Amino acid sequence: MVNPFHQHLDELNELLVAMARRVVTAIDRAGAALLEGDTAAAEAVVAEDDHVNALQFQVDDRIIELMTQYDAVASDLRFVLGAVRISVDLERMGDLAKHVAKSVLLRAPAAVIPDSLRADFAAMGAAAVRIAEKLVGILEEQDQLQASQMGLDDDELDAIQDRIHAQLPSLGYGPQTAVDVALLARFFERFGDHAVRVSHQVVYAVTGDVHLDRS
Repeated sequence: MVNPFHQHLDELNELLVAMARRVVTAIDRAGAALLEGDTAAAEAVVAEDDHVNALQFQVDDRIIELMTQYDAVASDLRFVLGAVRISVDLERMGDLAKHVAKSVLLRAPAAVIPDSLRADFAAMGAAAVRIAEKLVGILEEQDQLQASQMGLDDDELDAIQDRIHAQLPSLGYGPQTAVDVALLARFFERFGDHAVRVSHQVVYAVTGDVHLDRS
């Protein structure tokens, strides 16, 4: 016989996975919009962020239901409390993708990033998508090993951000371009940081081990 509480826990995790899948789509489209100046794709990212927010509200409702209707053991409580934090981080990842998309719309029809940095931002976008896709698998499988290694994936985003910052003084961009570039690099870098935070919560939920947040 299926335990109703554990069935609801599974449904809660399915909502988190659904959030993560939407985040993958958002950062993928936002990165492509940035490189191609695709305002239609950027507008879609902005509009679809409401779906991520709606899923977060569903997560909150399910958590309230679980906390008020059932007596949970410690391991289950870890998962429920972790779900609160995970949904917040996933929502912020969606917001960061939206910030990238809004940058495209703000500067249209001009390009946001100069040609000399296209390769670096293409690499940042690809790394962010890989991280988000990996996060989906971590949440689906509650894979603590993959979760514990997420920081290594995030290091790639940090390294590209450092490379972009190092180039700025020598490339002679105007102040607006320099600010846009720095902010966009920061959006991608923070996206990775939130993925690391989600992974830490998965490790905690599964094992009870606490990972210090380095983001």
